[in-house]
Amino acid sequence: ATDDTTMSTTCDDGACEKRRDLFDAVRKATHRDASTTRTNADDANADEGAGTGTAAPLDVDELGRASWALMHTIAAYYPQKPTHAQRVQARRFFDALGDLYPCATCRADLRADVDAHPPRCESREALAKWVCERHNVVNEKLGKAKASCAIDALDARWRRAKTTEGREETEAL
Repeated sequence: ATDDTTMSTTCDDGACEKRRDLFDAVRKATHRDASTTRTNADDANADEGAGTGTAAPLDVDELGRASWALMHTIAAYYPQKPTHAQRVQARRFFDALGDLYPCATCRADLRADVDAHPPRCESREALAKWVCERHNVVNEKLGKAKASCAIDALDARWRRAKTTEGREETEAL
């Protein structure tokens, strides 16, 4: 299991840093005087995270949450009967994450897990359950609760359905 202190001491990549560690280091390195005015560059940097509720770059927790949301959402909208090309592309996507993920510790863990448990790309249900199972493995390592991998629970969380009025809403069970 990897805890907050282990993560920041074993991984030198910026994506592995906790935001509070980064801000503590910046505060120690710089002493801004209250009379100093913001520059256009400061404003531009502050706006990079606009709409996300956070400033860029993402820390390891934010990156993880965003990555899991993306993976679950891709799986939720994956075709029930994918073509050969879609199955190949889905596999390539998860392989690429295992090779390119910004946090070195997370990347190595993901790569090993994908190698040991290859993506099940034969259907939407199979892929959604596979992503959930992988997420639960990580949650267990982090001491977090596991989620249900029942397809009804996954669909309720990650899919949107059209209402009779044509609006999108989260599917309810």
